[in-house]
Amino acid sequence: MDVLAPYRARTVELPETLRRADVGAAAWWRLLDDGVVRSLWGDVAIAADLEETPARRSGAIAELVPARGVVGRRSAVWLHTGQCPPRRIDVLVPTRTRRADPHPLRVTAESTFAADDVIQVGSVRATTVQRTGLDICRHLPLAQALELLEPLLAAGFDPALARTQLEQLGGHRGILGAREVLRHLTDPPEPAPRAQVAAPSRAANVDEVVRRA
Repeated sequence: MDVLAPYRARTVELPETLRRADVGAAAWWRLLDDGVVRSLWGDVAIAADLEETPARRSGAIAELVPARGVVGRRSAVWLHTGQCPPRRIDVLVPTRTRRADPHPLRVTAESTFAADDVIQVGSVRATTVQRTGLDICRHLPLAQALELLEPLLAAGFDPALARTQLEQLGGHRGILGAREVLRHLTDPPEPAPRAQVAAPSRAANVDEVVRRA
């Protein structure tokens, strides 16, 4: 019998993701301060020794995504790349279906999807990298779109293909804005205008001659 067993330190196995509500606010902040866990999204943390992956990020938001919903737009950028975490999760539902109930951490919009626009990412469905980039081009202002597209380009977004896909969406909203965004990604920048040196005036030449006389 190990009489010292009650006094030995015990190893506590943490789940992959941990919610503040699971442990209470005091323990939550202590775990973060001690480096036992690190923030993943909102009030969800991940064990500090685990790699952050799309599948683990999906676990942080799964309860906000209904079965018919698809994570899209800026939230899908974060889901795929880990960059640009959103304040609220963008959930897309098929057109003419019931939207998700209101929630302070969720934004819902209607959309149409082709068969290859949606993939399974961990415990949620999400728009593909290519479809996500196309939606970003169509629905966000230029500066925001370019910021979000930077990590998507590294993840495989193809601007040239997006231009072709855009031409198949005639009549949809956001086409003109998307073309402008894609121009910034695919067209070479215009060369800066060459500085022109003004020729000396005739009066200046006369003054120079007078000074030398």
